Amino acid sequence: MAAWFVSDIHLKDMKERNGQTLLRFLLFLNQNAKNHQLYLLGDIFDFWLSGGWAFTKHYQSLLTEIKKFKDQGGEVFYFEGNHDFHLDVYWTKKLKIPVYEKEEYIKIGDLIVRLEHGDFINPDDTNYLKYRAFIRQPYIEIFSHILPSFFWKYVGEKLSDKSRGRTGQYAKQNQEKVQTLIRAYSHTAYQEKPFDLIITGHMHVRDEYSFQVGSRKVTSINLGTWLEKPCALKLENDRFQMIDLEIDHL
Repeated sequence: MAAWFVSDIHLKDMKERNGQTLLRFLLFLNQNAKNHQLYLLGDIFDFWLSGGWAFTKHYQSLLTEIKKFKDQGGEVFYFEGNHDFHLDVYWTKKLKIPVYEKEEYIKIGDLIVRLEHGDFINPDDTNYLKYRAFIRQPYIEIFSHILPSFFWKYVGEKLSDKSRGRTGQYAKQNQEKVQTLIRAYSHTAYQEKPFDLIITGHMHVRDEYSFQVGSRKVTSINLGTWLEKPCALKLENDRFQMIDLEIDHL
């Protein structure tokens, strides 16, 4: 069984490079679906809110392959990001895919893996943390299901362009600082509850870091973003490898 992890694709259209790359990746997984798990760690889409037709129709070719993957015995897990949230009305109720709003600990092989989008890596980003708290309010979720999806898609994509631009610019200008934040967060998270591996996204900086706790080796991996290079982390037989989905033979 191979577990695959992707995040921060920021998909806007299935005809773009990353849309076609993601489809090819799913076609590969569907060759032997029951031997694969797929973990989506947030911001898969540049914007998706609730489960209206404006989103499901726009991404129909992708959803068809994901449903096929599920029907053939593959497993999918969705961790919401800051560009895709309140998803359970479609992804769970229609596709039977579990959706998580925060961190989750999952046993994969012999490893205890902590999975999350990575929203809380930077405690100094108070504007984002306020935004996150706001969009998670129950009344916002109610409105997300009531108002027409074409309205949310239009407004959300405009806001997402600004948010993604700020995140990308900050990551490029402060790469060492971002890496320090990711690594510090892995230590803090370990103190909350021990694990062998933590996988995050959100920060748009790919990073791998290990530290020792007694006899236990702990590893932190941030997946970076497909805006730089489409890649997936593969975990199999307790070993992990970052796969470049444009050039590597799967």
